[in-house]
Amino acid sequence: MKAWPPRKVAALSFLKKHECRTQLKIERMIQNTKILLKQLASRLSLALVAAVGFCMSVSAENKVSMDNLNIKSGETKTVAVFLDNSDAISTLQMDIKLPSGLLFKNNLTRNEARLDRDSHTIYMDHLKFDQESRSNIYRLTILSSDLSNIVGNSGAVVYFDVEANSSLIETRDIVLTNIVGSSSEKDEETGFTVKYELEDYTASVSPNIGQLFFTDDSLSVKTDGTSKKVDVSLINYVKVRGLQAVVTLPEGLSFETKDNGRPRFEYSDRLPQNATISSNITEDGKLHLAISDLTGGTIEEKEDTTVLFSFYVKASEALAEISDITLSEVVISDNSDHGIEVHGTSTVKIYNSFIAYYTPANDSVQGLRARYEAAVEKINTEATNVKDSAIVVNAVQEVATRIEDLQKSVNEAYANETLATVYDEVLAPVVEIDTAIVDMVEMVLDYQQKVTANEEAYTRLTADIAAVQAKLDAAKTTIETDYADVAEQFTADIAALQEDIDSISNEVKDLYDEVKLTAESQIDATAIEAGIEKVLADAKKAHEGSSIAGVKGPEGAELLGIYTVSGKRVAAPLKGQVNIFKYSDGTVKKFYMK
Repeated sequence: MKAWPPRKVAALSFLKKHECRTQLKIERMIQNTKILLKQLASRLSLALVAAVGFCMSVSAENKVSMDNLNIKSGETKTVAVFLDNSDAISTLQMDIKLPSGLLFKNNLTRNEARLDRDSHTIYMDHLKFDQESRSNIYRLTILSSDLSNIVGNSGAVVYFDVEANSSLIETRDIVLTNIVGSSSEKDEETGFTVKYELEDYTASVSPNIGQLFFTDDSLSVKTDGTSKKVDVSLINYVKVRGLQAVVTLPEGLSFETKDNGRPRFEYSDRLPQNATISSNITEDGKLHLAISDLTGGTIEEKEDTTVLFSFYVKASEALAEISDITLSEVVISDNSDHGIEVHGTSTVKIYNSFIAYYTPANDSVQGLRARYEAAVEKINTEATNVKDSAIVVNAVQEVATRIEDLQKSVNEAYANETLATVYDEVLAPVVEIDTAIVDMVEMVLDYQQKVTANEEAYTRLTADIAAVQAKLDAAKTTIETDYADVAEQFTADIAALQEDIDSISNEVKDLYDEVKLTAESQIDATAIEAGIEKVLADAKKAHEGSSIAGVKGPEGAELLGIYTVSGKRVAAPLKGQVNIFKYSDGTVKKFYMK
């Protein structure tokens, strides 16, 4: 291998030394920062406990707290330190005792809504391990660099992470103690900065071995004496030997009991065969229950919402529209007989089905009935001509049937206790029926107007048709009387005109039956009237053009008939023959028709 030049070796050596020096500087800076923070916390601690320069004040309205905690072994959770303060506080210090089995994970963060990064420094340092309480003690310091107060009067100020290990086998205490705060404000009498000593606070931490809770978020209960089953589920990460809890019912709800007066319980398959539920109802109405197995049977681990047991309740009319059943004071015993508290409560929302669902549903139906009856009254008053017609009777009956069907659906859903879950679905037709009522009235009143217009138009049009018919009848009479000799020639024309009149008449009648005639409806008889005039003119012309027109009988004599020379009677003179005319006075005339 070729050796590097001396200059390059020297350069590499320099870089390596420089890198080492830089690393040492960084490590020293980190160490100095830690020392500075510890010194700062120490100085603050000394300052807060010193009597000189402070005016001591103890206020119960300033309070530091922490929520109770359930945590599984190996699990990390974030906890919050809360400050509720009626006084202005700028700086705060406290000691936090974490019990054996709970470890601080060095992740301290601020609630920036209350602690501004520019004005407040937060620090949490391990002080010691207390042998007597078997607790690690940490000092939490919140220091104001410019005497700015902590913002607001309530809520979390800092958060930090804790982790549980396998040694957390029972409920233990997290203690907040030696809590001291100071204000940027001066005491008016002494001129000193005000110092506040706050009361200690204790929160519980329990190993999270399971959770006892109501299976359902809400239940609907009838007030007619019908019993309702309430399911209770258990999620448990370890085998459970027993448990206890307290069930609190709202006013108007009571436990259903057996003949012996004890509450009625229903056991699930999760409970061992020899497990029993013992219970006692106290004077305040709370049910204290315990599950145990004298033979040592355990409830196996399960992490789903399978029901563990159930109890039954009944409601009276005193039950409020909405209330809660609560499950609290839960203690679970693991397989080693460690009694472990389960923090928090479980609630199931109870709805008085009659008040919360049936009453408003029935009100909706009755509202429809009222609007329907008002609509029918309006129809009977303003549509008298059509109220008994088939189309109106059917429309009114259809709406009435839909209302009755809705009432039936509401009653059935209430009876089978499904009204709460299908409430919106059951009442969905209300809007449609409301619209149908409005549409029904509009349709009937519109129909009334149409019928009135139809009647008026039919009367007018039949009169017009009758006038045309009268003209044709008069023309026919004239032809048969005055132009009898040629009347037979125009029989077909008159029949055609009659067909035209009948066609118009039938068309008008059909429109009338369909209620389609209006004020604008007209008949067009122009062609018929022109035809009548024409047939009259043609008949007259034919009559005058025939030679028979010149054959005059005696004054006042009536033509009795026309005969051939052979004595055969004919309707009109025959052309090219001699025709014999006989009159009523006995006169006979002969006429040759060319």
